[in-house]
Amino acid sequence: MSAVTMDATVGKPTGQASAWRTVRVLAWRSLRKVTRTRQLVFFSLVQPIVFLALFSQVFRSIKDTPGFPEGITYIDHLVPAILITSIATYSTQSGISMATDLTSGVMDRFRSLPIPRAAVPLARSVADLARSSVQTVAMIIVSMLLFGFRFHGNLAETLGVLVVAAVFGWSLSWLYIAIGTATRNVEVTQMAGFLVNFPLMFASSAFVPSRNLPDWLEGFTGINPLSLAVDASRSLALGWPWGDDVLRAAIAAALVAILGMVGVFFADRASARQG
Repeated sequence: MSAVTMDATVGKPTGQASAWRTVRVLAWRSLRKVTRTRQLVFFSLVQPIVFLALFSQVFRSIKDTPGFPEGITYIDHLVPAILITSIATYSTQSGISMATDLTSGVMDRFRSLPIPRAAVPLARSVADLARSSVQTVAMIIVSMLLFGFRFHGNLAETLGVLVVAAVFGWSLSWLYIAIGTATRNVEVTQMAGFLVNFPLMFASSAFVPSRNLPDWLEGFTGINPLSLAVDASRSLALGWPWGDDVLRAAIAAALVAILGMVGVFFADRASARQG
């Protein structure tokens, strides 16, 4: 088989690389870097637990408001949102890692290899997809054990929550990869990630019912990709009718992914011309 033999760090070519092999090797490289940084793994797991503990207490009175669904505890209402918002936070690491590779010279070494250029950002997104999926499962387990969260839907709907979170995180990672590729600066990518995430998270239906928001803000939640992902995740987790919510979330995720991929393409071309 025509392929490149690469070491675990950056790789040394011995032939023409297949796209699949390149993505697999580079994705594994990214995952190894994460698993070797124990502090990153620890805080990635602790952060959503802290959010869940705080928000479940700060916003618990919302369950008494007229717009809150009956027969649902606030923790069951909140956990699907925390899953999605945590995934959005993790996705910023995609852009930060890409900016780090660009500034450290690793990307220049990749570009000197006979591998498809698109394989590098694709591998990054695949690695972050695997990482976020593991973290989502861990959060669900902790939520059930420590906070009494439970699913109201069947097994297929429970698995659907994981799929929605994974697809949303994968699509959003492309947006941050584009930002990291364009800025080539870790600090700027971090600031841009905060500016994107903050309105997506709090101008959404994640923590309060959208009908309780001001009219202009409620209108924004209808097109907010994070809000659409939260609605789909929540409908699946609570056993509500979910067809329309999942469809809207899938369309939003596809649009975000396409936007990010186009951004990566043009940012990479601009970077190549400057190089």
